[in-house]
Amino acid sequence: MAWAVSLFIAPSAFASDDSSILVASRGSILEKSPAEYGYGRKTKEEIEKEKLRAPRIGVLGALTGELKKFGNAAANGAELASDELDAKGGINGQEFEFFVFDTGGKMGGARRGIEAFSQRNVLGIVGAATGEVSFSSSKRINDEQIIMVSAGSRRRLGDTGPYNFRITLNDKAGAKGLIDYLKEKKHWKKFALLSTLVNDFSIQLSAVFKEAIFDSGLKVTDELFLWPTSTTNMGASDTSVEAQVKKLKKTSPDALVYTGGAEEAAELVSEMRKQGVTIPIIGGEDLMDDRFLALGDGVVGTIVYSGFNPDSQNPRVRHFVKAYKKRFGKKPSRLAALSYDAFNLLVEAIKRAKSMRPTHLQQAMFIKDFHGVTGKMKITESGEAVKDLFIFQVKKVSGKPEFVAVKDAEF
Repeated sequence: MAWAVSLFIAPSAFASDDSSILVASRGSILEKSPAEYGYGRKTKEEIEKEKLRAPRIGVLGALTGELKKFGNAAANGAELASDELDAKGGINGQEFEFFVFDTGGKMGGARRGIEAFSQRNVLGIVGAATGEVSFSSSKRINDEQIIMVSAGSRRRLGDTGPYNFRITLNDKAGAKGLIDYLKEKKHWKKFALLSTLVNDFSIQLSAVFKEAIFDSGLKVTDELFLWPTSTTNMGASDTSVEAQVKKLKKTSPDALVYTGGAEEAAELVSEMRKQGVTIPIIGGEDLMDDRFLALGDGVVGTIVYSGFNPDSQNPRVRHFVKAYKKRFGKKPSRLAALSYDAFNLLVEAIKRAKSMRPTHLQQAMFIKDFHGVTGKMKITESGEAVKDLFIFQVKKVSGKPEFVAVKDAEF
């Protein structure tokens, strides 16, 4: 690559209490500069006093440790996008540099990453979909006025400051879109909800589905819960999967909304089929996992929403998938696709910005018509993306259960 230099910086390379930081980039040393505090509404004169950002984009994520699959997906997607920008000669003939910081999956690593990017006067960051990136760095990016676009976080980030953006499919939009699809295409009217209380996100997602069901004028027949067996003062009817399925069997809903994880689903699916409960499972994209498909014929018929379809026939997606496979030897994941879009969204904002001052760049991020490989999107004033959903159904393909796209998003 002529200009997109990937710099993998180990978290240990920086001490958080140093007054200056040694940068291992082409032998240069950059002194620590004071943060540009204050990011409220500014006058034209105040904006003009802001320091111009350098043409540099970074990726923040875990390349090592337990969370490395998230960080590597983010790095791969953004790197491919940076290579394509390089091939086009940059933006208006201006070359851009590309950096990657390894957080190691640690809160301290994320904070040191923001500090390292600040030293380099980076104008934007693609953030991997992990907690240490999404939350521990939010105050610092706003203090430093560095835009960060989360490539996959499921948590709402729009109220964590004006420099924090997210392009993930909103779960509220995903659940509502899926319920409306099932109402129109399947004519289903009754749904049971099953949440696992070992997972706080399951509880939140169940609430989102419940709201979507009521908003569509449909019925919730049961609200079931799986409590950890270690929970005190709970009887077998609360902690037993068998007991929950018996409740489900009595009311005969059209489908079961299950918001737990793919691994947790094994006992549930087995018990449902054992008791002769054949209704399909519906849920979010967390179920799109090989461990879920490994449960066999019992998961055939499952319908979920997602934010990406690597098998889409959309020309933009086909180009991306082909280039990604050539570069990395495998199909891109949803997170890699979101990272690719996050990088390109930053590029589009740079093209539209009045200057490379932080406020101008932040103002340019509110794009109403960005067309990415994860669909068409509009960036709202809260920093969230409004976009369409993909829908998948588990079907038998060559004798094996597979997620097959039954609806593409709007491109």
